[in-house]
Amino acid sequence: MIKIPEEINLENYTLIIPSVAVGNVGQLCTDLLIFNLNLTKVGSMWNPAFLPICGLDPYNRNSKSLCTTADFYLGTNYQIIVLHLRAPHIGHLNNFFDEVAQFTRQKKISKIITLTSSYDYECADKSDSSLRYLTTDNSLLSNKKLLESFTWKKHMKKTSTESVEQHYIPGGGFANGFYHYLKSIEIPCTILFCYCSEGDNIPDALILFEGLNEWLNLLKGNTDRDIKYPPSWEYLFGNLPSLVIY
Repeated sequence: MIKIPEEINLENYTLIIPSVAVGNVGQLCTDLLIFNLNLTKVGSMWNPAFLPICGLDPYNRNSKSLCTTADFYLGTNYQIIVLHLRAPHIGHLNNFFDEVAQFTRQKKISKIITLTSSYDYECADKSDSSLRYLTTDNSLLSNKKLLESFTWKKHMKKTSTESVEQHYIPGGGFANGFYHYLKSIEIPCTILFCYCSEGDNIPDALILFEGLNEWLNLLKGNTDRDIKYPPSWEYLFGNLPSLVIY
């Protein structure tokens, strides 16, 4: 169930969704998007496939607003709407996929971008930190000059027994299934991801954010210097240990 004001016009907007995956890089990147672009919360979504959660506003310490498992954030200046997912899925995703697709078509959203990550041991060249992508978006595929200007690489994975291309993203959560679902119903979609391992994944989130910004040109200037971390990141690794244990 999606709750968002009917009067909000999303025609030709881009919908951005993180997939809960290894290192939670997609979620961290989405935090950066919402906080740095000052996106406005405009709605929420409930679906039985995801664990229900509720907490304080992660972006404003003085806010009385709550965050939930799935919240919508709007950026009218950038023509983007973000569906932030904060919990893993525990059930079948067919209903979730159908609901997002129906919402996309009803609101005439132009494309969907999924942000995710994959296990670093799946990367053949450990020194290569380039972002990987998969896309069915003709506006992107037809602009070869733009694609060549990116530091991205097309994701291709071959099996040991067959020479056919496979698009599976190990550790990437629902991103792969969502991509193939959207492809089958002809909704333009792109996956953008990086290889990582569990730990301090802030540097991975920054790389993913910069790659997305390279395409959508959301944050002008030097992103390394200008980007700010949301208040909730102060607690990524819990509180400091009590001094009484020493």
